[in-house]
Amino acid sequence: MFPGFFVRKVFSVSGSAWSLSSWWGVPSPWPDVAPLFTGGVSAEEIPAADTNDLVGSFVSLQRGQSFLAWQKYQTAAELHARIVGSDPDPHALFLKDGFADCAARIAISLSISQHAAEKIINQALALRDRLPQVAERLRDGRISADLVATIISRSDLVDGHEYAAVVDVEVAAALDLHEGAWSRERVQDMVDRIVFRHDPDAVRERRRRALDARGMWVRDGKDGTATLTATMAAENAQIAAAAVKALAAAACEFDGRTRQQRASDAAFALLTGTPFECQCGHVDCSAQIPESSTIPPVDSKVVIHVVCDESTAAGTAHNAGFVAGHGVVSDAHVRDLIARPDAVVRPLVPPGTPQNSDGTITLPAYRPSDPYRPSSALDLFVRIRDAYSVIPGSSVSSFVADVDHVVEYDHRHPARGGQTTADNLNSKDRFGHLLKTFGDWIDDQYRDLTGRLHTEFTTPEGLVVTGDPEHLDVLFPGLRRIRFAAPAQGPPDLTTPAPTVETPAAPTRSQSRVSAKHTRRQQERERNRRRRISNETDG
Repeated sequence: MFPGFFVRKVFSVSGSAWSLSSWWGVPSPWPDVAPLFTGGVSAEEIPAADTNDLVGSFVSLQRGQSFLAWQKYQTAAELHARIVGSDPDPHALFLKDGFADCAARIAISLSISQHAAEKIINQALALRDRLPQVAERLRDGRISADLVATIISRSDLVDGHEYAAVVDVEVAAALDLHEGAWSRERVQDMVDRIVFRHDPDAVRERRRRALDARGMWVRDGKDGTATLTATMAAENAQIAAAAVKALAAAACEFDGRTRQQRASDAAFALLTGTPFECQCGHVDCSAQIPESSTIPPVDSKVVIHVVCDESTAAGTAHNAGFVAGHGVVSDAHVRDLIARPDAVVRPLVPPGTPQNSDGTITLPAYRPSDPYRPSSALDLFVRIRDAYSVIPGSSVSSFVADVDHVVEYDHRHPARGGQTTADNLNSKDRFGHLLKTFGDWIDDQYRDLTGRLHTEFTTPEGLVVTGDPEHLDVLFPGLRRIRFAAPAQGPPDLTTPAPTVETPAAPTRSQSRVSAKHTRRQQERERNRRRRISNETDG
């Protein structure tokens, strides 16, 4: 119980329950939550509530929810121990056994389904018996209640194995490396790679069972609608989705349907072989809709990016791979994808590239003709390393995101701005890129004393938020051997006239607005870096 966290029991005719006492005059269990949301203080009393306090309150509230979730699981596990116990239940094969009786108490008291109550108990037992270290991180707010459910489900393969405790320790250690929030995709990939390392056969078997369970279902909805669901291999799902999106995009700009409405109509057209038509209503519509009998129905190139090391592709090693937009996959899955007739294998390091004396490999960082543009090798390296957009919480694949200079590139004076290097580039989804480019958001990227790459984001009010903690160099350590260097510059091309530079007739500013913005952002980054160095020194 938190210091100053007082409760009182409330009894009623219908049964017993407990609730939080009135907050008037009572200390808050989470003092860094804005007082407006802990009760007892009206909005009029704090009309100038600091924006950073309000944003920071979300973090504290998340920690509070994690603690309450941990308490819920603790209570469910204790209830199970008292009612079911540890001895085998002689009625376990019957519909009503001790477990069902235990869950019924939770279901009826909370007015939830029996299935939902049984799920709570199963998760509670998994944390108690299989993931006690992860449970402590839930208690301490290092992981959210939603994401702990992801950890439980992604690690169910280790249940009953001797390495289960090791997986628990390694997952907890990964959570301890990061002070900020985790996204669902990063958590899922982190758990999958740890589980695969200890039992790759189990992961392969789980994929086989999942493929065997593929199918198609229709669920009735409201007001004359229904939902069509199909389960298939991840790569097939991405190909199918790309085909639907391509056909939906064939309508002209005056089509009144939303993007999702067009996608729904396009999916029906593809499944039934019926025409997909633009609904703009214009006689001179410019939409180029393919014929319904066209095979394939849409003329689009669908690319699925799969990452693996060379030895796994060759079948001489059994390391995990990664499918962009999906996550960690088994080595067998990778080789199945390579064996597809339409697969193109492209090495990150060109064959014949010499190694340096220390075992590293150096590749060109940017195009010789334009230091702003990353080389194809660096562009691909950044996308592989990041896996997703670095914007916290974004699930957009890095392969469809924008590669952006963290510290802005100075086109007028390249030596003054951010350089085209691996540590100064990252992947941002288009919305996150626009936030930085046209807003007052600032991002930074740096390596800590152990060499781990970190990202930070600063809100327009100056609140620093840490980014996602992991990159794919954890899954593919070979990425750490790659270095990038600027190619040697050749002599200037005298055959091409030099561009003319127009000088303003009456300049009124010492630097452009863009330059001023970049200068302010760099000053903010320097302040944040000094803060980090001070914290590391004090720690």
